[in-house]
Amino acid sequence: MDVRDMKGDPSMWERLSWADLSPRERELWTVLGWREAKWDRNDPPPSAKKEWKDLSFDEQNAAVGLGFTDYLWNSFEDQ
Repeated sequence: MDVRDMKGDPSMWERLSWADLSPRERELWTVLGWREAKWDRNDPPPSAKKEWKDLSFDEQNAAVGLGFTDYLWNSFEDQ
């Protein structure tokens, strides 16, 4: 598995542990500032609080790789 399709439901990621993520998914989340300890404690990095327009180019590319659009990113409330 490379990157699973979240089918427009970003909360899908919250149901997975870091160990459940594929190597590619972990790589993309790492670009967004996530690490295993943060992920499993649901302790969001600074990127989680940013609006899409404030993400760096690399962060936006990682988010797109995970299935986010600017609308999904801006409207998702981290649980």
